[in-house]
Amino acid sequence: MTLHCLVHPLAENRRAKPGLPKLALLGLSLSFIVACHSSSDSNTPSATAPTTPTPPETVETINRFQLANRCFVTQSVKSGKFLSLNDRSPAFSASAAAFATPFFFKPSALGRYLIYSPGGQWLSLLPAGEDNAQPLDAISQEPGTVIEHIGDVVSVIGPMADPVDAALGTLGEAVGAGALQLTDGIRGDGTIAMSDTPIDGSEWDIFETATGYTLISTHTGEHFSELVGDNELGTEFVFVPAENCLDYPEAELNASGEPFKGTLPDGTVFGYAETHMHLGGSEALGGRIGYGKPFHRFGIIEALKDCAEDHGQNGSEGILDVAVDPQTSVPFHETQGWPTFNAWPTHHSQTHHQTYYMWLKRAWMGGLRFMVNHLVANEMLCVAWPRSKYDCNEMESARLQLTLVEGLQDYIDAQEGGPGEGFFRIVHTPEQARTVIESGKMAVINGIELEKPFDCGEYLDSPECSQEEINERIDEWYAMGLRAVFPIHIFDNAIGGAEISRFTRDAALIQVYNGGNIVETGHPYATIPCEEADAVAPNEAPQADDRDLFGMLALQLQNPPPTPLEFSGCINNARGLTSTGAYFIEALIKRGMFIETDHSGPLARKAMLDIATANGVPVVSGHTGSITFARDSKRILATGGIISNLSDDPAPVTIEFIQDLAAAYKEVFGSTDGMATGFGSDINGIHKQPKPRADAAANPLSYPFRSYDGNVTFTRQTTGERQFDLNTDGVAHYGLYPDYIADIQAQAGGEDALKYLFRSAEAYLQAWETIHAKRPAQ
Repeated sequence: MTLHCLVHPLAENRRAKPGLPKLALLGLSLSFIVACHSSSDSNTPSATAPTTPTPPETVETINRFQLANRCFVTQSVKSGKFLSLNDRSPAFSASAAAFATPFFFKPSALGRYLIYSPGGQWLSLLPAGEDNAQPLDAISQEPGTVIEHIGDVVSVIGPMADPVDAALGTLGEAVGAGALQLTDGIRGDGTIAMSDTPIDGSEWDIFETATGYTLISTHTGEHFSELVGDNELGTEFVFVPAENCLDYPEAELNASGEPFKGTLPDGTVFGYAETHMHLGGSEALGGRIGYGKPFHRFGIIEALKDCAEDHGQNGSEGILDVAVDPQTSVPFHETQGWPTFNAWPTHHSQTHHQTYYMWLKRAWMGGLRFMVNHLVANEMLCVAWPRSKYDCNEMESARLQLTLVEGLQDYIDAQEGGPGEGFFRIVHTPEQARTVIESGKMAVINGIELEKPFDCGEYLDSPECSQEEINERIDEWYAMGLRAVFPIHIFDNAIGGAEISRFTRDAALIQVYNGGNIVETGHPYATIPCEEADAVAPNEAPQADDRDLFGMLALQLQNPPPTPLEFSGCINNARGLTSTGAYFIEALIKRGMFIETDHSGPLARKAMLDIATANGVPVVSGHTGSITFARDSKRILATGGIISNLSDDPAPVTIEFIQDLAAAYKEVFGSTDGMATGFGSDINGIHKQPKPRADAAANPLSYPFRSYDGNVTFTRQTTGERQFDLNTDGVAHYGLYPDYIADIQAQAGGEDALKYLFRSAEAYLQAWETIHAKRPAQ
């Protein structure tokens, strides 16, 4: 005979929140009245379980968010009956909690739940045409998507096409909306049943009442009792803690302990900064190149399922990975994600999502405290991909990604017990960020990395944005929380010329980018020898690199574009910062926004540094990968800026980078006392992650290991059926960065390197405080 008892919520120190009704969970602690019952080894329930238990008067209230990821049986307040399953049919037929079916409450959003049975099914409002639901959705969406994409293709030929693009976009949206309405009508009404897969009807809004909770279908807005046509149930239910639920499918954390919170003795925060990454990579580039999402309302089974929907059968359409992944010669790969993950994620595959929220949480457990998430887009790549499903306008893509990241914060909060409870906190001021980090959580800011930030492209050297438009758009996005901006990315724009020297070692690659520049701007890159560009001294860069049509033609003739031959020397962009660009940089400074110098051509970057120095603000280089004279590394440091490594190599290479940075920092400031550096992973941004060390087999990272602060113990991370090991997998996903840090610590020079890394959260806060202080009094 075995005694089963549950823990009263008081034991979890969960207090009632002001203004909430008393729960009367009919025993949210009925551990000793209902759920604490004796049973035989065959799990036969006790025949003496009470049918209408009365909760103790001391029962504490928990709000609807605190039901998250817990096991309950459900009772009707009015009838006193409990929900149970007879085969697959749900009904309020059990007379006691001991005979009821326990369900796992998995949040799909704040206050919204998937109710998951021990048999791995979802309590759902099953539409009459459910078998056809997903095909109907796909059919309904495609016509509108095709029409909108035609508009995107037309738009790249120049500003004259904008009205055509807008008209086709409006038409596509109307067609898609009308088709969805039609398919909803085809489905008709449904019934309450158990579904083998999660569907729209599987989500339930839960709200508190004076004596319990209401259970409302998010699909129809109707109460559960209305949907089953049983007036005896009433509209209020209570949830009694239970056992024997089947946990909802989820990636494992494989980390235990309490991460550091508070401040160091000198008052600074402790932790490292991720200075360049892309949480919204799945929504970028048209939405069907980088597969997967950081979260999904139905969980990991949908967020990371089968990439065939984007990459084609057997991965046959995953051609971008072939172009950027040196380990891939053909696009074919096994597409199944959850639960096997046999083929992806990998450290070298660059088109499969690598920042699922549980992997992010593991990185936070390892010391990640400040994150700069860049909303990224490239109109040309989006348009070139025939299956794009989202608007290719870069600012619209950024807007979509921002919505995703805000939804990610809410989703994490939902898993952790309510608004503000999650480790992932989007912040808008350095004061907010400092408070968040001191509380032990992770501060996140959003930035943009686009070809045409705020729609500031150029055509034939004529800017496509005015000063008034720059101010309006920056103000709009500042109000939306944007805090970091790349003025220039891969193609020339109204701000200035792009950095191209890194492409010129590959004859084919430089021509691809040069061709894109021609389509976007009407002209090829204009080139200048790297040594000539590097020789431009501070305050000597042209501040207004403007020209009319004849000046543009003269520049191209005097500075011809790159040839298709392999280069023996080095060339870079002859275009500098325009007058529009100078105004743009000043506008960013006035708003207190981080200026990201990476990707700007040398002449444009030097002019940016002149402006930043004159204004006394630091600039940042979030993912350089090298410390050189050509990249103006010392000038960036002299502004008070921060340079971070493009962390795509094994631990010894990162250590070497930090040592080079320390030498440069010492030259500028005389010592390394204030030096800090972060990681710029560029993850989800068509970029590889660190591979295993060459000697990992002979000298592996040992598991388990402890975090750098010593507070958290890590074992090998497991997701579904796959277990990841840094020694063989490298950084296959973001959750392996704690392993990577531990590997750095184990190498020669690693301890010193990590000292600088774990100062980077504080360094970003101090830089932001300086930048923020430049904002005019509001």
